[in-house]
Amino acid sequence: MRILHVAKFYPPAFGGMETVVASMAEGAAALGHEVIVLVHADDGDTAPRTPVPGVTVLRAPYRFAVGTMALSRAYTRLYRRWRHWADVVHVHAPNPFVDLLIALWPPKAPLVVTWHSDIVRQKFLKHLVTPLAHALCRRAAAIHCSAEFIRRDSTFLPPYRDKIRVIPFGRVVDEFLAAAADEPAKAATQAARGGRFALAVGRLVYYKGFDVLIRAAVDVPDLRLVILGDGPLQADLQGMINDLGLRDRVTLGGGVSAAELAAHYAAAEFFVLSSTHRSETFALVQVEAMAAGLPVINTRLPTGVPEVSLDGLTGLTVPPADQAALTQALYRLWNDPALRATFGAAGRQRAVDIYSARAAAERMVSLYASLQ
Repeated sequence: MRILHVAKFYPPAFGGMETVVASMAEGAAALGHEVIVLVHADDGDTAPRTPVPGVTVLRAPYRFAVGTMALSRAYTRLYRRWRHWADVVHVHAPNPFVDLLIALWPPKAPLVVTWHSDIVRQKFLKHLVTPLAHALCRRAAAIHCSAEFIRRDSTFLPPYRDKIRVIPFGRVVDEFLAAAADEPAKAATQAARGGRFALAVGRLVYYKGFDVLIRAAVDVPDLRLVILGDGPLQADLQGMINDLGLRDRVTLGGGVSAAELAAHYAAAEFFVLSSTHRSETFALVQVEAMAAGLPVINTRLPTGVPEVSLDGLTGLTVPPADQAALTQALYRLWNDPALRATFGAAGRQRAVDIYSARAAAERMVSLYASLQ
């Protein structure tokens, strides 16, 4: 089967949607299918890439962007060229620019839409692009949601409920399992970070709740926290760290390579997902952390987040934006190695059994085949 993914960016570009796209593409390729992924070149390098056999990533340059939505003539040309090559076209939404391309030049092949989330913050943009999103979903042969809550709670999807298929996201976990067994690398990473540490990973954007996490760290003596990722709030968060006197204990580590990320998961004591808004729909970083054997602190968002790492089984779940509750959870895991070990072992098993990329790819390819 020939599969065309139409998305925003692809790793090494950093972000949850990027990780999802890569997992879907590489998972299908591992099952013997041919995959092309159309994305924007976030680093200016427009050369096609082959991250694994069977996957070709076509990277279009762009000069303009509205928020995270890039606008590109080259992207348009690539889409028009490749849309009829595919046996199935898989679009990742919301992405109004792609919605427009689909409306103007619809593919002949069945169209699958992964609905990552409703547009929840940009109210003006929401009203402007809603007609395009409806046109996309009317054309779709199937709409994929990663968790039941999206089908249940979306204010946009009710007219299309008969098209919705719920398939959890998967993640290639081998690199995290292997990193967890590399004791010299773990020791080197801890030494580079000044000793043992807790880890958070994500774009430095409003809904990740890193401001809440940094404030919560104040009242946990000796806690060392590393936050990996970059984004528009970097200067604000660094200013907060400085103002709170936490420069020796909280580090913004920026974006890192895949190998460095795996090494940090393996070396950390536990993982923190402090997201405060329902824009955080699933958070595959939890799966990465669990595969590395880390307990997870997450938040009780009305999304798929608390369905991935379970409160009292693989970690602790606290109310979103509740600084006091987050402080208590940080203190408890930082000071209880036995609890960390218990949660970590259960999390690793859950990541392997439920959220493996192969299992997710098999379910997704089965969906594609049913539409032929």
